[in-house]
Amino acid sequence: MTNKAHYAVIAGELAPGTRVSDEQFSKIPDLIRASFQAVNRLVPEEGKLKYEIIRMDEFLALSESPAHSMRSVIMLFSAFRFLSYKELTERLELRVCEGIGPIEFAQDHLRESDGTAFRKASDGIGKMKRNQRISIATPVKALNEEFALTCSFMDILIHSWSDEQAEAMFLNLTGKNQMEISQLLGISQPAVNRRLKAGHFDTVRKFINRFEQLLNPESQI
Repeated sequence: MTNKAHYAVIAGELAPGTRVSDEQFSKIPDLIRASFQAVNRLVPEEGKLKYEIIRMDEFLALSESPAHSMRSVIMLFSAFRFLSYKELTERLELRVCEGIGPIEFAQDHLRESDGTAFRKASDGIGKMKRNQRISIATPVKALNEEFALTCSFMDILIHSWSDEQAEAMFLNLTGKNQMEISQLLGISQPAVNRRLKAGHFDTVRKFINRFEQLLNPESQI
């Protein structure tokens, strides 16, 4: 995609079917916020996500560099998984639709902005099936067809993560090696390796790398 005016807009929410008490639900906005903060602290500038909590369990986010957005989105999934378990001892999940395209009507607040990327994200999340966790919508049919396939595999992986696997995945995606992760988590390097393998980190990395390749500004797809 060669248009430099393209952005990535992420519409997200707590995955449907989640059963939490009113007290637990009241903590969801802070958990979403903490997840974004964890991502933004550890990614390079081009990977940072501007975000707004729209309602208790809904949010919008914006990346000015679509090619660098997916690593941050996967980190967001993993951060929310392990942070919510630590806080609530519940296995909670997010789901998101990432819309790629121009933003014809940009405002200071994301919730007041509009344009192709916003509409693709909001329309896309509204069309997601109950068991879907991630979808991607672009202006290019060939890209959408490939992303529909690869996202179906990512749905399975994201849904299967334990909180321990999610935490190891998050740290791995920041660029830390297994020994560094083992020191941070207070476990052995082989234990880190087992968590990453169980979370299918090789497949996750391939998904991110393929996304970055297709969304590279110099790509002609």
